[in-house]
Amino acid sequence: MIRELLVDWLRTEIPGLTLRTTVIVGFPGEGDDEFQEMLDLLEELSFDRVGAFTYSIEDGTPAADMPGQVPESLKRERLEQLTDLQLSIAVEKNLDLVGTVTRALIDYVEEGGPLSADGSGALPGVARTEGQAIDVDGVTYVHPHPSLHPGELVSVKVVDALEYNLVAEVVDGPPA
Repeated sequence: MIRELLVDWLRTEIPGLTLRTTVIVGFPGEGDDEFQEMLDLLEELSFDRVGAFTYSIEDGTPAADMPGQVPESLKRERLEQLTDLQLSIAVEKNLDLVGTVTRALIDYVEEGGPLSADGSGALPGVARTEGQAIDVDGVTYVHPHPSLHPGELVSVKVVDALEYNLVAEVVDGPPA
């Protein structure tokens, strides 16, 4: 309860805050109760971004010799369960962004890409908002616009939400 209050306070006091974490699934000794506790915490705090991976034995580390090694099949099952939970949270958070204006850094412009929601064509601009870390989080696909140049900061309006990605269009004016 205190954790949730603290996270709510942070989100209120810091508009646009992105909270992220990374978790390991299947560390030696992780039982069903510990795994469920982690899922409950992730759901309670509703992180904006979660990186997750399975524990792997690294020779020469203390954990490699610990009792209670979790079978690979159970690690994969737990990772899938965690990923499904975070996907539902990510979709909800992305849907909350539809209609908002934010700034985005254009990473590159490419031919092709996923089709826009209205089926009108490809989205050649690939950008990141402040809440999207490079090579870790989703991206923001930007509708074609003359000001799409790599390295430029533009104001965009989010017009659609995908699972982990956003779709936006450039709006006039300086970056938000």
